[in-house]
Amino acid sequence: MNLYIAAIVKDEFAGLLEWIAYHRVLGVNGFVIADNGSRDGSRELLASLARLGIVTVIDQPDVVNQKPQLPAYERILRSCDRNIDLLAFIDADEFLLPLSPDLNVADFFASQFTDESVSAIALNWAIFGSSGELFAEEGLVTERFTRHAPIKFNVHHNFKSVVKPERVNHFHNPHCADLRFGRYIDALG
Repeated sequence: MNLYIAAIVKDEFAGLLEWIAYHRVLGVNGFVIADNGSRDGSRELLASLARLGIVTVIDQPDVVNQKPQLPAYERILRSCDRNIDLLAFIDADEFLLPLSPDLNVADFFASQFTDESVSAIALNWAIFGSSGELFAEEGLVTERFTRHAPIKFNVHHNFKSVVKPERVNHFHNPHCADLRFGRYIDALG
C-alpha cells in the first residue's frame, strides 16, 4: 500500500528533516504538507524536498476566525493523489513509533486494512513531553526525547488517524475523521 503522511507546519525547520527521514525509514512513501506561512526556512526545505518528489507542498494561509489545521486537512484530502492508499494525519512533532524495531509501518497498516470494512485506524498517543529537558538541546528529537508519560496518563486516550482518503468526508477535529462508510479500528484491530 502507498502510505503518505499529511501534516500542517509552521516554522518547524529545526526538526522537519529528521521527522521526514525518520518516517521514510519506517516505510512511508511520501508526505503532503500544508505550510502555514513558515518564515524559518521550513518552506525552502519543503520546496527542495518537493523537487526530489518526497513531499507535496500546499500553501495554507490563515483563515479569518479559524484555526488553520482543519482547513488544511480538508485541502489535503481533496487534492491528494488518487495513488495514495493510506494517509496518516499527524503533526510534525509527532513520530509513529513501531512496537517492534524491525516493523515497516506501511506493511503493518496494509495488514490492518485487508478487511474491506476498515476505513480508518485510531493510533493512541504516547506523550513524551520534555523528557526532563529544561531548554532545547542539540541532537535528534528521537534521541533526546525517550521517556513518555505513564500509560494511564489521561491524554493518552486521544488518538491520531490513518485513513483511506477517499472514504473521508471531513475531520471533526484534528484527531477524528467523519467517514463516508466503513469503520474505525484501533491498532490492535
